[in-house]
Amino acid sequence: MEVYAKNVVEFVTVGVEYCAFMERINEKTYNTFVPVLQKLLPFLYLKASMVNKPLSLCEDSLETFVSEVDYETIRMGAAHVLGQYDEEFTGEEVVSVSECLTDVYQDVKDFLMNYKGGQEEVMNDALFNVVENFELYWGKRLLQALTIIHKLAYIEPDVDEE
Repeated sequence: MEVYAKNVVEFVTVGVEYCAFMERINEKTYNTFVPVLQKLLPFLYLKASMVNKPLSLCEDSLETFVSEVDYETIRMGAAHVLGQYDEEFTGEEVVSVSECLTDVYQDVKDFLMNYKGGQEEVMNDALFNVVENFELYWGKRLLQALTIIHKLAYIEPDVDEE
């Protein structure tokens, strides 16, 4: 079954690293947050793009694990770390880096939690969902965040390192 393919396992590995990083947001400072994301986000994008989307097998919807409280905790933590650099006007819209990062976290975390259950049909459909959502939504959100993170990596920030 596709759920154990090399590209899937590599995506899972990077996804676990990304989620663990975001879950430790309160331990981060601006100067430890931005450089890691500059390297981790492209890797996550690459690994997600290499996964083949399987056919959906189950009729039931999958369980979601990231609650509104979890989402807001991560988003607010990232917004706090980024401070004045959290939002940028792109010429079309205001993009919140913290919201983009948390949107990615939510989809990847829900996938990982369903995947780790070990039931192949659930793992398959979790993979289907995360790849489809990557194609339609969170891949774009990741790229929006990365575009801003790239800029932030090369400016001298005016931040107070607490």
